[in-house]
Amino acid sequence: MRSFRKILVPVLSSAMILSLITGCGEKDNSEEAQETVVTVETGKPSIKDISISYNFSGTVEANDVVNVIPKVAGEVIEKHFSVGDHVNEGDLLFRIDDTSAQITLKQAEAGLTQARAGLNSQVAAQASTYASATETLGKISTNKQQLGVAVDSAYATAVQANAARDNANVNSEYYDEAYENAKSAVEDITKAKDAAKAALDKAIRDGDEEEIAAAQTQYEKMDSALKTAESNRDQAELAKKSGANNARSAEAQAYVAQENVGIAVKNKQDYETYTVNSTLYGANAQMVGADAALTNSKAGVTQAEANVENAKLALDYTQVSAPVSGTITQINVSEHNMAGQQAPAYVIQSDAKAKIVFYVAEETMKFISPGNSAVVTKNGKEYDAVIKNVENTIDQASGLFKVEAEPTGNGSELISGSLVNIKTITRESKNAVAVPINCVYYDGSQAYVFVAENGFAKKVNVVTGLSDDTDMQITEGISAEDSVILTYSSELKDGVKLKFNN
Repeated sequence: MRSFRKILVPVLSSAMILSLITGCGEKDNSEEAQETVVTVETGKPSIKDISISYNFSGTVEANDVVNVIPKVAGEVIEKHFSVGDHVNEGDLLFRIDDTSAQITLKQAEAGLTQARAGLNSQVAAQASTYASATETLGKISTNKQQLGVAVDSAYATAVQANAARDNANVNSEYYDEAYENAKSAVEDITKAKDAAKAALDKAIRDGDEEEIAAAQTQYEKMDSALKTAESNRDQAELAKKSGANNARSAEAQAYVAQENVGIAVKNKQDYETYTVNSTLYGANAQMVGADAALTNSKAGVTQAEANVENAKLALDYTQVSAPVSGTITQINVSEHNMAGQQAPAYVIQSDAKAKIVFYVAEETMKFISPGNSAVVTKNGKEYDAVIKNVENTIDQASGLFKVEAEPTGNGSELISGSLVNIKTITRESKNAVAVPINCVYYDGSQAYVFVAENGFAKKVNVVTGLSDDTDMQITEGISAEDSVILTYSSELKDGVKLKFNN
């Protein structure tokens, strides 16, 4: 056929060639019309816990050995049990002479009683100080008012003194004038008397009896008037001196009154500027001091209570009990000999189960937690165990992190010092969104899945997490509500039409 077709091609007409071309084109269109349909099953991702476990080499270590060391030293007055005896946690092993501890406790209790009495006294003292300070502060306003009244009174007294001074000065001037008038009257009457004397002398010389009698009468009248005028002058002089004295006294009183005003004003200012502040500071200092003393008393009570507790604790320490249940393997004390803190008094082999010790790297340590289950394998036999402790510091000898597990059930069969395998969870994700492993495809390092959307396949890039034997965790890309294509098929492509088999 191939040779035949090659021979025919050169002799074909253009019409035939066109016919062949047209026929081929129709055949291709028919094939494209037959669209690819992939039959699949779909389902939503599951929500589950996914974990990864790993086997480690471990060592069975012996039960805990507990050294019982007394916390106080003293003479052993009572001892119980012997080597080989089994004791329960809390059993009394031995007792130390507690005479000194009893005395110390009584002293501490007496000190507490004294401290409490001192506190009660200080509470009363504080109340008294507060009352006194409150009274002092309450008097500040009253004292201010009293000093204000004193200032007002000083001003009023000064006004009165000034008025009295002015009045005294007026009176003094009046008495001065009266005195001068009285002096003038004496001088005038003296002149009139002298004239009357001259007239009398003339009448006597003339010998005229009538003239003599008249002149004599006038002379006697002037003499009497002079005496009266001189008396008035003397009285006016006394009044003048008295007025001058009164004026000087009033002036002095006015000066004193004005000075009293200044003193009263300054007293009020000083009180408001200094005394009030000093009073406030003093009262505050008293209250602060009372508070501090009360605080010290309370601290004293607290310290005394601590002393009592310490004394009780020291007394309790004279009775040494077994800290764990187990078998006594060694006793280093005896009655009437001293027990010290340098060496263990009793050694007890604990009843605690043997532990499995293994070491892990830091990245693994972060995902191992106390409480995780584990399986220990020895000579083909499995023992259940639980992780008890994970150290968060590096073991200097191994450079790794120490992990301890405790066997459960029949784990007591494990022999101390033997090597075992232990398997435990090293990675775990709770409530993970997971799909079957065969649903996950890869394009190089990029993982992706197909989801069904409107009857067609849709390629979705995802980020994967942990996986177990059947499922793989999807941390990014899809949700628990997406319809994931569960069927593996090499024909699955982005946009291919789907036929559902579920």
